[in-house]
Amino acid sequence: MGVDTMVEPVRMRHPVRGLAPVLVTGMPRSGTTWLARLLAQAPGAAMTGREPMNPRGRQYALGGTLEGWARLCEPTPLQERTLRRAYRGTTPFVYSRYGVRQSAALLPGTRRIVKDPFALLSMPAVHAATGARPVLIHRHPGAMLTSYRRMGWLPDLEELAPIVARYEAQRDPEDPVVPRLPADAAADSATAMGWFWAALYAMALADLRHVPNVVVVAHEDVASDIAVCRALHSELALPWGSAAAAELARKGTGRVTSTGLHNFERPPAEVAFAWRGQLDPAEVEEVEEITHDVRERLAQADFIVTPWP
Repeated sequence: MGVDTMVEPVRMRHPVRGLAPVLVTGMPRSGTTWLARLLAQAPGAAMTGREPMNPRGRQYALGGTLEGWARLCEPTPLQERTLRRAYRGTTPFVYSRYGVRQSAALLPGTRRIVKDPFALLSMPAVHAATGARPVLIHRHPGAMLTSYRRMGWLPDLEELAPIVARYEAQRDPEDPVVPRLPADAAADSATAMGWFWAALYAMALADLRHVPNVVVVAHEDVASDIAVCRALHSELALPWGSAAAAELARKGTGRVTSTGLHNFERPPAEVAFAWRGQLDPAEVEEVEEITHDVRERLAQADFIVTPWP
């Protein structure tokens, strides 16, 4: 299946004509859908909507070749072809109701935006196959804990454990260390979520030196600061438009649905910070302790914004 943890510097195997597609990735519930839809509203952009590597439910699972979290090192020829079709929008299986301007996705000159949390551990392979430029978004692990609880989800500890074991066995000394998960950590605990978050982003950070021009951005920054949003558009060569400005300024209803997968009615800045009133301080301390080192590394990699004139 082409899954491993050894990551070598990648070289694009298939030249991209025009501007490369943009991959928005990050841990599930980190804001990938919101950010991808925001970028896809830029003039000349489009988003098909479905996540190419998502193995859950009715998602594409890379053409049925994936059964769970994967760290692709050497994709099979089938997986490479499937990735190229997905990022070009030439397969109907990557279109969904969460898309933006889908009818324009195949038009010449359209910049395609792909969102896929499950590509988080495979950025070098995805870039080599498709030329996509990754945008890596991260959100505070406390926000992830509250969001997962709202959805009734649990961190995928068993799926990730063997991938982490291979990563640690082959890790370069300069790469982030994944903290140990205490044996008695409950799946719904702050410790379990912290480990899950730290493991995903540690491996993603290790890949940054193998993929050119990855943009790392904090959800809190891009959702609450129009200067960050405008600078991100500029960095990605996406025109700033009225739709993006309206989204950042939107007041919304502020209502939180209990089970809805996405709620695009809430103001983005409110979504970014509301979690802080929903966790016990002891849980915040716990989740911050286990993720401390990886959070520090992410902060150092964050997109630096020059003040907008």
